[in-house]
Amino acid sequence: MMSSPPPPPTKPTPNASADAVRAIIGDPFAWCAVPAGEFLYGDDKHTLNLDYDFAIAKYPITYTQYQVFIDAADGFKDARWWAGLALDQPTQPEDQAFQVDDHPRANVTWYDAIAFCRWLSFKLGGGFNLDQVDQWAVRLPTEFEWEKAARGTKALIYPYGDEYDQHKSNTTESGIHNTTPVTTYPQGASSYGALDMSGNVWEWCLSAYDNPQLLVGDDNMLSGDNQRCLRGGSWGDNRGNARASVRFGLNPYRWFNNGGFRLIGSPPIS
Repeated sequence: MMSSPPPPPTKPTPNASADAVRAIIGDPFAWCAVPAGEFLYGDDKHTLNLDYDFAIAKYPITYTQYQVFIDAADGFKDARWWAGLALDQPTQPEDQAFQVDDHPRANVTWYDAIAFCRWLSFKLGGGFNLDQVDQWAVRLPTEFEWEKAARGTKALIYPYGDEYDQHKSNTTESGIHNTTPVTTYPQGASSYGALDMSGNVWEWCLSAYDNPQLLVGDDNMLSGDNQRCLRGGSWGDNRGNARASVRFGLNPYRWFNNGGFRLIGSPPIS
């Protein structure tokens, strides 16, 4: 009597631990835990509720970490990570203006950031389908997640408090006129421990600018070409634009010297 065939292999459980991420893209990388609950959003400080815990990256993705994606045989040049996006797969990445290992990676489009997240999610055992972002191991934060991680529950003007301090973030007032290492301003951490959420580089969010509610309607699907949110200000912006409530919208195919991104550990999306 023939034995039954073995069951098909199951997909490994996604592992987006900091150790697992570092094993792929290197240091510096750590997660900052953000608990579920209410927070105050926007300049008018209206109450919103994120009813799930999530983890946001302590630092923006660096030049060296993004270079791993570019250099990998299954990375930037792999068509899987660009499939379904409204932009054709680029033949090569944009040049980095400030090519320093531990500085944030800039000159990335929203599509570049999405492709990086899909690649890294796959490497971590998660999904990468555009219509199943809740199955990704890592992704871009929504605008709401980003703001809660930056402002905490007290609607702080800056991640570190309500008074601007040029020694706690890289803005024009700092006089540096360049990006800085992502570990430079520990004193500027948000209440959850995330650095560089004010200044250094603007950060792409998953959300559409005109309709930041996640995946509500066709104009906010990841396959669309509508404007996306960036948050946080940059080395090229003054203290006003580096406030944690400031919203900036840009076409997803655009890139610039002061725009980058950071990751979130993907929670269930409701």
